[in-house]
Amino acid sequence: MVRLARAVGAVVALLSGVLAGWVLWSPLGSDARDATSNLPAILAADGAGVACAAVIAVAVTSALARRRSIALTTVVGAAGPMLLALPELIRYPADSAVFMYSNAVAAGLVLGAAAPLASRQLSAQASLAAGMIGAFMLAEAVEGQRYWSEARGWTAYASLTEWDPGAVLPSWIPITTAVLVIVGSLLDRRTSWTTRLDRRLLLLVAALPVVAFAVNWLLVDGGAPPTAWFVYAAVVVAVVAWSAWRLPGPDGRILFAGTAVLAAALGGAPSSTTEPWILAISAALIAAGTALGLRFPMPMLGFGLLALVAAAVLLTQEPWDAVPVVGFIFVLPAAAAFVVSSCLPTSAPASTVGLSLPFTIAIPAAVSAAWVTGSRYGDYAPAPLFHWPEAVPTGAAVVSVAVVVVCGVGAWGLDLRSGLR
Repeated sequence: MVRLARAVGAVVALLSGVLAGWVLWSPLGSDARDATSNLPAILAADGAGVACAAVIAVAVTSALARRRSIALTTVVGAAGPMLLALPELIRYPADSAVFMYSNAVAAGLVLGAAAPLASRQLSAQASLAAGMIGAFMLAEAVEGQRYWSEARGWTAYASLTEWDPGAVLPSWIPITTAVLVIVGSLLDRRTSWTTRLDRRLLLLVAALPVVAFAVNWLLVDGGAPPTAWFVYAAVVVAVVAWSAWRLPGPDGRILFAGTAVLAAALGGAPSSTTEPWILAISAALIAAGTALGLRFPMPMLGFGLLALVAAAVLLTQEPWDAVPVVGFIFVLPAAAAFVVSSCLPTSAPASTVGLSLPFTIAIPAAVSAAWVTGSRYGDYAPAPLFHWPEAVPTGAAVVSVAVVVVCGVGAWGLDLRSGLR
C-alpha cells in the first residue's frame, strides 16, 4: 500500500506540474493567441495571467501549508484541474480575459495544492519539477503543432469573433489528475509538509511576478534600449538572490536554479523546433536529468552545464555553428532538470516560488532585448516565447552567462551556510 501511495503521489505531482506549467507558459493557449478582450491591453495580455497564476499559487501554498488539512488540500488540488476542464463542459464568453483568468486561477490552485502534497516525499517533488520543466521546455512546440495541424484547416485563419474557448489541454488530462489527487489523498493522509517562509518574504515573492510583468510591459511597449533591460536583469537577479538568502537552510537554491534555467534558455530551447523526434528526446532527457539529480544531487555541475549552454550561443562561425543547436536540444533539457532536482527544497512555498520563476520574471526578454523590442509586449502570447534568433547579441549572451554564474555562486554559498559543503 505504501508503494502504491508513493507511485500515485509521483504521478499526481507530474501531471500537476504539466498542467500548471502549461498554463503558466500561456494561459490563453494557442487557440486564442490573437483573441480580443474589452479589458485594457495590459490586463488582457498573457503576462498578466501568468503573474496572476503565480501569485495565487504562492498564496494557496502558504495558506494550505499553515492550515495542514489534508481534506482542504485535496479539495483545492482537485478543484484546480476541474476548472481547467470546465471550458469543455460549458460555453465561456467570447472575451478572452474571462478564459485567461479562469485558467490562471486554475493553474494557481493546481500548483498551490501540488507543492505541499509533493513535499511529503522527494520522488513526488522531483516529479512536480519534471512536469514544470517539461512544460517550460516543450509547451510551445506541442501547441504549435496542434494549432497548425492539418485537422484545423481553414479554421486556423477564422476571424476572432468565431473563437470558441476550449481547454488548453485535452480534458481527460485534468480530469484524470483530479481523480488521482483524491485517490492519492485517500492512500496517504499525512500532513508532513513544512511552511518555513517569513510573511514579509512571502509578500515579496508574491509581488515579484506582478512587478516583473509591469516593468516588462513598460520597457517593451516604450521601446527601451538594451541598457535598460540589462539593468532590469541585474535588479531582478539581485531580488531573487536576496529572497533566496532569506529562506532557511538550503531552500533558496531552488530560486537560483529556476532563474539559471531561464537565463540559459536565452538563445532557444527544444520548443523552438516542432520535430517530433527532437521533442521525444528532450522529454527523455528531462526525465533522465531529474532522476540523476535526485539520485546524485550535484547543483554545481548543473549550473556549470547551464553556463556552457548559455555561452554556446556565441559560437556562430564554422565549424562551431552547430554547437548551440546541440546544446539547446541535448544539454539544456537534461541540465535544467538535473539542477532543479538537485536543489529541491524542504519548504512547500519555496518549491512553488522556485518552480514558477522561469515563467514569471522574463530574463530572456531582458537580456535579448536587441531582438524583442521591435514589437509590443502585448503582441506576444506565450510568456516567455522562444525563437531561434539569427544572431544573439554578444552583450545579451554575456549577461545570460553572468546570471547563471551568479546563481551558481549563490547556491554554493547557501550550501556553505547550511553545512552541506
